[in-house]
Amino acid sequence: RVLRQPMGNCLLLGVGGSGRQSMTKLATYVSGFKLFQVEIVKGYGMAEWREDVKNCLLTAGTKNVPTTFLFSDTQIVDETMLEDINGILNAGDIPNLYAAEDLDAISSSCKVDCQRKQIPPTKINIFNQYLLKVRANIHVCLAMSPLGETFRDRLRMFPSLVNCSTIDWFTEWPAEALQGVGMSQLQDSGMKLENMEGIVEMFRFIHQSVEEKSKDFLEVLRRHAYVTPTSYLELLSSFKTLYAFKKEEVATKANRLQIGLDKLASTKSMVGGMKEELAILAPQLVETTKQVEEMMVHISAEKEEADKVKAKVEVEEKIATEKATATQAIKDDAQRDLDEALPALDEAVKCLDALKKSDIDEVKNLRTPPSGVVLTLQVTCLYFSVKANKKNDPDTPGKKIDDWLGAAKENLLTNAGQFMDSLKNYDKDNIPAQVIKKVAPFMTDENFTPKAIEKASKACTAICMWARAMYKYHNVAISVAPKKAKLAEAQAELDVVMAQLAEKQSSLAKIVARLAELEANYEAAIKKLDSLKAQATKCEVQLANADKLIGGLGGEEKRWTETVKVLNDDLKNVVGNILVSAGTVSYLGPFTTVFRND
Repeated sequence: RVLRQPMGNCLLLGVGGSGRQSMTKLATYVSGFKLFQVEIVKGYGMAEWREDVKNCLLTAGTKNVPTTFLFSDTQIVDETMLEDINGILNAGDIPNLYAAEDLDAISSSCKVDCQRKQIPPTKINIFNQYLLKVRANIHVCLAMSPLGETFRDRLRMFPSLVNCSTIDWFTEWPAEALQGVGMSQLQDSGMKLENMEGIVEMFRFIHQSVEEKSKDFLEVLRRHAYVTPTSYLELLSSFKTLYAFKKEEVATKANRLQIGLDKLASTKSMVGGMKEELAILAPQLVETTKQVEEMMVHISAEKEEADKVKAKVEVEEKIATEKATATQAIKDDAQRDLDEALPALDEAVKCLDALKKSDIDEVKNLRTPPSGVVLTLQVTCLYFSVKANKKNDPDTPGKKIDDWLGAAKENLLTNAGQFMDSLKNYDKDNIPAQVIKKVAPFMTDENFTPKAIEKASKACTAICMWARAMYKYHNVAISVAPKKAKLAEAQAELDVVMAQLAEKQSSLAKIVARLAELEANYEAAIKKLDSLKAQATKCEVQLANADKLIGGLGGEEKRWTETVKVLNDDLKNVVGNILVSAGTVSYLGPFTTVFRND
């Protein structure tokens, strides 16, 4: 209500914790104003104070922002601060506060107000408009304590604190407020207490009873003992802190002793079980040890047999390796001889691949072929066992001569593709001896060479190379035949030896597999034996430790049980104990022994 009045300012009087600042912040929020407070830090002086106040006034005057200036007596670093506050309440200004640039900003923002009110825009008029806006928008709320001579001195020195403000007294909290704050504090802290309403009622009773006693204290000893809402908040804070600490402390002690009792009980129950387990493990250890010894004897016998078979296999492998080496040498020798003829044969095949049907047809259609063509076709007919046709000798009437050209055209050249395939697929490994005998003279004929035939025909050049390659391959194959026979004989012997070796290796592999199985079983038995021994040792150690534990702590069991019972009772009564303790800590400090006992 005060904030919404024009130039409404408040002097909030009450002790610390009475809600002066909280109420001001709430009213500022409800009114939609901006809240301004100075922040007192180390080294804060008058220069920083003037700068903060100037910024606040400029915001209210130039930007027309309604602002609540909340200032507490605990923030007073220098009494000059109150003189400045007195000036703001009285005139809205502090002498020598603004710099030249600040005055320019004030002039630019408030000149419009002079024009609107049809006032000459002089510096004095502009600044007066600025002060009017400051006083309209600034609402000073002073939170001060009425206790002590300092407060009265300040009111006498700075009368505007009273004359320009509405005084609002914050008295002690009523019972409803005490209960509401106490309930809210306990609920917000998440504490789960059974009789929370009763606890809050006890908070209220403690606070109000101490208030009454403080009056008696003043009458008897003429000394003030101030009981403020802050004392009540300290009571709540002390209760929450001490309750959490004491509850954890008592619960921890009880849990530790209870764990010890549980361990003793479980140890007693475990002793009988471990004794039964040892009784079961003993015969198993004996039986497993016997099995391991029998397995060791069996494995030794199997290893001896495996060593004998392995020695035999190594001898057979040596023999087989020597046979394979000799067989490979024979094969390499025969292959070297064949390699002499194969290049010429490969060259002839490449030339045949390069031939086209048109080349063969060209030879077929020659009416008077060159002698090289006739010679080539004659050798080809001999390779394919084609007999020459007979025709009349033009030089000798009545005499017949061989016509190899006609025979080739009728039997070989009728189908060019088929003829080329027959050349490529000729059975070079089985050429009849009479064929070789017939073509042998041509191989030494200078007219039957690729170079000579090339002059007559391209197709016949390839056929010539083929014919000579067949002849050379046949001669090489004849020389290689004994070596091939020897190779076949050696290969047969090698196959027999390898078969025997494979049989011995298979037998060895079975023995090795059986030996590996036995060793695996032996390792498993050893692991089982070690596990049983470790288990038995562990049981013996645990049994010995259990006997020591029971013997050493048996006398403590009764005392621990009684202590746990006492601690559980303390845990139930911890709320009441802490409630009394928190009240003592929060309120009884100023009182003498007599009043404390009362």
